Amino acid sequence: MIKKIVLFFAYFAFFILALIYFTPKVSTYYLLETKIEVFDVVVSSEKLTDNGFSLSIDNANISVKSIDSANIGSAIVKIFGIYNSICLDNITLSNTAKSFVPLHVDNVNIVYSILNPLSVRGYGVGEFGEFDANFNLLDRDLYLLLKPSKKMLINYKSSLKNLNKNDNGEYIYDKTF
Repeated sequence: MIKKIVLFFAYFAFFILALIYFTPKVSTYYLLETKIEVFDVVVSSEKLTDNGFSLSIDNANISVKSIDSANIGSAIVKIFGIYNSICLDNITLSNTAKSFVPLHVDNVNIVYSILNPLSVRGYGVGEFGEFDANFNLLDRDLYLLLKPSKKMLINYKSSLKNLNKNDNGEYIYDKTF
């Protein structure tokens, strides 16, 4: 009896892993790309590579409402169903944002898990410092905690005035959309 249960779970795990491995990730990416065009967001010049259990995206240029907004050096998308993540590395923002924030972002990680299905988490590090964000899907509430770098504190004081400072010297952005 135990042997049959173990065998069932082994076959089930093999089926799930095979399903993830053979999912057409590139085609799914292009479908999602057409879905975000409705919001005037265009991703161009990217190079896609299906790595079996993940999708690698290199040198993606992002334009919002026909304005060049960012260049992403590399991104890795992992969709496992239970745990999904997007890791963005070497992000350079457009010069239009230069007066608000530093232009280079080292990395950003966005995570969604069915263990907390109403929340999308984000973490990032860059010239601006570090941030930890949480977006509640049900309430459409964004909570961002920023630990600013010295460069951010010295050169971008006007941007930090839009955030609330807590007792630890961190800045909080809390907004409902």
